[in-house]
Amino acid sequence: MKKSQTNRLTAVEINDALDIVREVFAHFRPLIMERAGKSAYTDKQDGSPVTDTDMEIELALQAALTRRFPDVPVFGEETGYGTDWPAAFWLVDPIDGTKSFIAAIPAFTCMAVFIQDGEALASVIYNPSSDDWYVAQKGKGAHKNGKRLDLHATPLPAVALSKEAYFAPLNAMLEPKKIVCEETPSGGGYGFTLVADGLAAARFNLRSRGSTHDYAPGALLVQEAGGVLLPVQDEVYTFETRSFVAAHPALEPILHAHLHQLRDLESKK
Repeated sequence: MKKSQTNRLTAVEINDALDIVREVFAHFRPLIMERAGKSAYTDKQDGSPVTDTDMEIELALQAALTRRFPDVPVFGEETGYGTDWPAAFWLVDPIDGTKSFIAAIPAFTCMAVFIQDGEALASVIYNPSSDDWYVAQKGKGAHKNGKRLDLHATPLPAVALSKEAYFAPLNAMLEPKKIVCEETPSGGGYGFTLVADGLAAARFNLRSRGSTHDYAPGALLVQEAGGVLLPVQDEVYTFETRSFVAAHPALEPILHAHLHQLRDLESKK
C-alpha cells in the first residue's frame, strides 16, 4: 500500500462519519441477532473464523463511508490492509469476537476507528445483543448511549481480564487491590467496554494474536473514559500497539511498579 495524500476530516466531518457508522451497524442488528448461533463459517489463514455476516457488514460500511468521503480509505479485517498508513483512514472490525457470535455468546461487537495523522481520533463499539453504543472522540470523552463515562468517578472493580495462563502472577500483582483475574471473553471490544463501564479493573493484552482493528477502538474508549493505557513492549502507546494494559486509573501506580514483570510475562514462550 503506497502512501497517499488522503484528505483529512474536520471535526464536523468526523461527527458525520460517526453517524454513518452508527446507521450501518444499527441497520444490521436484526440480521446479526437472527444469525447469532446459526451461522456457518470458514477458517481464515490465521485460523480465526469468518462468516458471511462479517463480510456483508464490512462491505456495506465501506460503501457508505466511501460515498460520503471518497478520499478517505476504509480498511477492514475481512478485506485486509497493510501497515503503510495513509494520512487518514478508517479501520473496521464488522464482528469482533466472531467465535462468540457463532456460539451466540453476547460478547461480540461491531467496531470502527478513525485514524488521522497517526492518532486514533474517534471510535464506535456497538453491542448488538444489548443494543448498547459506545462512542469515543479524542479529547471529547467517551459515552455510552449518550451518557458520559468517567472512570475517575467509578469504584475500582474486583475483577480484571486476562488469559488464564497469567492468572497466578497477575493475581499476586493485584492482590493489594483485592482484584482477581477472570478469563478474557472472546471479543476484544467487549472486554474494553467492560473496563470503560467500570465492570473490569483492567484488560491485560499480553501475547496477543489480534491486529490493530481488534484493539485501537477499545483502547481509545478506555482512554477517553479516563482510563490508562500502559504499553508493555513499547515505550509509548500508539494506535498500532498490541501489547498493553487498558485499566482503571486507580491501577496506574501498581501497573507502573510492575512493568518489568509484565514485560517478563510478555516475553515468555
